[in-house]
Amino acid sequence: MRVVLTGATGFIGRHLLERLLDSYDKYEVVSVSRRPVTSLGHSWTHRVCDLGDPDCPEFANICHEFKPDAIIHLAGNATPNNAEKNPYKMMQDNIISTHKIVNCAPDGCRVILASSVIVYGDWLFEKDTRGFLRYKEDSFPKPTSIYGISKRASESLLEVYTNWKKINGCALRLCATVGSGVTHGVLKDFIRKVKSEESHLNALGSFPGSTKPFCYIDDAVQAFMIALHSKTNTSYNVCPDDEITVEQVGLAVMDAMGVTKPIHFLGEDSNWKGDNRIIRVSNKKLKSIGWKPKYPKSFDAIRAATKDICNV
Repeated sequence: MRVVLTGATGFIGRHLLERLLDSYDKYEVVSVSRRPVTSLGHSWTHRVCDLGDPDCPEFANICHEFKPDAIIHLAGNATPNNAEKNPYKMMQDNIISTHKIVNCAPDGCRVILASSVIVYGDWLFEKDTRGFLRYKEDSFPKPTSIYGISKRASESLLEVYTNWKKINGCALRLCATVGSGVTHGVLKDFIRKVKSEESHLNALGSFPGSTKPFCYIDDAVQAFMIALHSKTNTSYNVCPDDEITVEQVGLAVMDAMGVTKPIHFLGEDSNWKGDNRIIRVSNKKLKSIGWKPKYPKSFDAIRAATKDICNV
């Protein structure tokens, strides 16, 4: 199978590239990113290309020359609060790049988009007999941030080109993903603060902080590999079975590092605009096609990722 992987130098991209290259007898890979990628002990083709640049023709050339069977689209701006500083750049990096992918892809190509659970927007606080309701893939999306809008628009492009029978599209709605090489987020921030001389950990929001799911990197990679070989043109939530508060994230980090510090919350004004305080989603649809997470609990995913990062 000929596979083009965009965003290959990013956190998830690098892990997924390693997974594809380890199966060199199954996949012929061309990786794409804004900058060169360092050696991973394998031989493969890498192209430097800025997919967010409307005037860059390189990706069309890649598709014409390589004729991929599948494109895994990870390139884009994955830091939601970046949109406050430059919303137009967020739109370029995420929406224009996705349009370039679906427009240049060969007819019938399998296209897998890295989307986000943030597309759902603010979570309902309704309960049924089993507890709080969880959003499913057919729930109506109503994003509350520029990042969420850019991801939902990207999904719509995928859906349109799939309905036109130009491509076979699939969107993976990722939650916060953690592991070695993570580039941003509360986990990286807490690890830095635990290692510092500070007597406490500063955290965004009010006690106990936002409540969100955290997925271990190997489980996210497994989801992409399953979607790569699936025939379904739909979306899937890539999340563990539960969600934890910012306070619990801090406790998981300190437990893994063998350090104890008090957590100080900075108040609601410290949160970035459009942030969703509670994220609860169902992963039953992804499990129905064979996904089996190694870490179904967010606390365990945070703890394992901390050990990976700190080598403890």
